[in-house]
Amino acid sequence: MGLIVAALIGFTVVFLVLQWASSRGTSVPAPLVVPILLLVGAVVVLALGWRVRQLVRGRGTMDAIAAARVAALAVTAALVGAAMVGAGAAQIAAVAAVADAPAARRDLLVGSATLVAALLCVAAGLLVQHWCRVPDDPDDPRGSGRRGGPPADPA
Repeated sequence: MGLIVAALIGFTVVFLVLQWASSRGTSVPAPLVVPILLLVGAVVVLALGWRVRQLVRGRGTMDAIAAARVAALAVTAALVGAAMVGAGAAQIAAVAAVADAPAARRDLLVGSATLVAALLCVAAGLLVQHWCRVPDDPDDPRGSGRRGGPPADPA
């Protein structure tokens, strides 16, 4: 639900800013650096998440605080990616009507690249969040090997 809200907020803010600028006779060119940075961020999150995955599987070493920070980074990557999905979609929607102009075509391509890179960022964040989950201990009498919820009643 939070990712959908972030995407809707990103879309609304960017679309309104682009419409406001257009009504004033100016344009806001889509920055090409945005999809590049989103892709770099997704790769960094995946690389750090892989280390946590190895730790959870017992094959690597990492400080528990660092692993928790990677989990927080994964949540952030998913939320920022979702907001940028909305921003990329807004860029596409804002210039779709005038796509035959050369500047609009460029903005359409950059908006599409932003949308795709943002989706990859969301996917990376969600995947790393999955990797950061520690499995329940089946020997723990309080958890009885189940995921989530209160412990099972022994009686």
